[in-house]
Amino acid sequence: MSPEQSRAAAVAAARELLRDKGMGSVTLKAVAAKIHRTHANLLHHFGSVDGLHAALADEIAHEVASSITGSIGNYRAGKTKLRHVVEEMFTAFREQGLGELIAWVVLSRRREALAAVESAVSEVVEAITEPGDDRPLDKATMGLVLLAIGDALVGEEIARATGNEHSAAHEIAVKQILAVLGELK
Repeated sequence: MSPEQSRAAAVAAARELLRDKGMGSVTLKAVAAKIHRTHANLLHHFGSVDGLHAALADEIAHEVASSITGSIGNYRAGKTKLRHVVEEMFTAFREQGLGELIAWVVLSRRREALAAVESAVSEVVEAITEPGDDRPLDKATMGLVLLAIGDALVGEEIARATGNEHSAAHEIAVKQILAVLGELK
């Protein structure tokens, strides 16, 4: 395998571990075993587990950002409803493990690994802001991302605790975004 192929295989294996077993399972040893490489080989490619986590965050964040940007484009074109955009974002953060990855990185005090997430969110804000649009899309995006992270981490449990359906969080998010954008009537 070329170095690029080896890195890509390692990140793919890390994503699978994240989805299936959670962030605690994304270790150099586990990823190396999954792709039949050595721990030393992964150290060569990533420098440390932090480097692997940063590469994982980069891939997931940019993939999710691209998907969300596309959904927002469909919303603007009248092809979908805002609720669908919100649901897609919440689903991506939960199913792709981005919410858990962000929490893990923050709680382990390695915030530098979130540079890719910051970059991806900035790209979304830039991509969805059309010339002359003075709505606070940056604030709407910030609110939605924070809600999606919280939902990914404890959405089901908090819904149960409050006696609500998990989908109620989606309705709340839609209303909050519309209120921030000044479109709630």
